[in-house]
Amino acid sequence: MRLNEIYKHPVIVLNPYTKWFKCGEANEEQVKDLLKQFSVFSLQFKAIQAKRMVNANNIESELEAWGILVSELGGDSNIWKPEGGRIIRKNSHIEWLRDTAEVLQIARNDLGRWYIANRATKEFLNGLDSSYGSPNWNCGAGASFAIESWAGFGIGKGKRAELNNFWKELIIGLEKFNQKRKQKDLPQMDLGFFQYHFELERQHVDSVERELEKTCSDPDFNENDWFIGARLALQSIYIFWCGLDEARKTLI
Repeated sequence: MRLNEIYKHPVIVLNPYTKWFKCGEANEEQVKDLLKQFSVFSLQFKAIQAKRMVNANNIESELEAWGILVSELGGDSNIWKPEGGRIIRKNSHIEWLRDTAEVLQIARNDLGRWYIANRATKEFLNGLDSSYGSPNWNCGAGASFAIESWAGFGIGKGKRAELNNFWKELIIGLEKFNQKRKQKDLPQMDLGFFQYHFELERQHVDSVERELEKTCSDPDFNENDWFIGARLALQSIYIFWCGLDEARKTLI
């Protein structure tokens, strides 16, 4: 398979926004814009994740997608097991992000809503809906692999490589943003949301290649459809970050 097409995509190896962001130059309005656009992704993604679940080609993939959805909603991903816990709204990822944004006095009710999304964020979500949420399971599987390859880039390959993971780049930039706020005696942002997701990807890294092997061994596997989904997902993610990169230049 032509996996280098995925591994070398610019959104993975040269994200223009996160490369700038980790330098710590973001001002308050730029950080607010990041939180707003990311919140739209966080809330609207739940519908796309549900589509990924119902369009899975086997029960194992269905349960995996279901676990991700449950986690996003604020529950234990093992909730379907007898020892599983409850889904608690205050633990949902969007509520966590709203808590994070309160220190910057962003209205909770606005966060996650489609009406605050810029053009690029809307295009990004529509692209994920067409790829990751596709009724064509091959397309969805390709998108899933691409998303995990993006989110887990550099993890487990040494400290230097991990510094180029987009979650880590955001954390580094936000730590510098917090330091500037501290110097001004302003309350600092809780970075738990971002740190949690970075550590979560660390847990996913080992399973990505195994999932690919199982996908390729399926008798109904279609490599062309798989790559269509992978490419569309990566391009959609790239559009999101390029939108943030363009917007931050107007928020100086």
